[in-house]
Amino acid sequence: MNTNTTTAPRPSALKPLLAATACVLLGLLFLVPVAPDEQPPAARAAAPATTPPDPSSTPAAAATSRPERAPATPPSTASASASEVPVPGDGPAGDHAVQRLMDSSSPADLPLAQEKHLVALASRIWKAEVTGAGRQEWPAYFSARHLRAAYRDVRIQAGIARAAPDHRVSVRLVWAGTDPAGQNEDGRTAQMLFTRHNDAWQPLR
Repeated sequence: MNTNTTTAPRPSALKPLLAATACVLLGLLFLVPVAPDEQPPAARAAAPATTPPDPSSTPAAAATSRPERAPATPPSTASASASEVPVPGDGPAGDHAVQRLMDSSSPADLPLAQEKHLVALASRIWKAEVTGAGRQEWPAYFSARHLRAAYRDVRIQAGIARAAPDHRVSVRLVWAGTDPAGQNEDGRTAQMLFTRHNDAWQPLR
C-alpha cells in the first residue's frame, strides 16, 4: 500500500483562494499614486485646468505696483508764475513782468485813470530828478537841489499809485538807467509823494 500519495485540493477550495488574491492585487493598484502625466486621457480631460494666479492681479500687489503720482501743478499757474518773474538784464522785454508784480503787491485803491495819471506824472518828475532835463517844469520841487552827476538812458519800467495818509498819494516806480560810473542796471526803485493843490497834483519832498 502506497502511503506517499497526495490528494489534490478540491476545486471548491481553489476558487475562493484565487478570488482573494485578485482582490488584493486590485487594492494595491489603487493605492499606488499615479503621476499627472501618467493619468489616463479620460481623467486628464475631466480634470479642470488650473493656472496659478497672476501676482500683479492681487489687491496687495496692485496697491504696491501702482506708481505714486505727485499732484500736478495747474498749467495756467505754472506758466503765469514763470512769465511774471523778471530777470535782471531783460531790458524792455521784462517791463511787463515787473508791472504785473507791482500790481499784485498791494490791492488798488484809486480809480484807474487817476492812478495812470499819477504814475505818468511821477515818471516825468523822476526822469528830471536823475537826468536834470525838464526840471524847470517843477521849480518849487527842484529849487533847493542841484544835480551833480546825471544818469543816462533812463527808462521807467513800471509804477503804481496807492492812497497815503492825509489825503496824499504815494507813487512807487521801478526804473533802469546808466549811472555816472557807466554801470547800466534795471530794477532800481524810487518813491514819490503827491498832494492835491489847486485842483492839481503837486510832488512833495
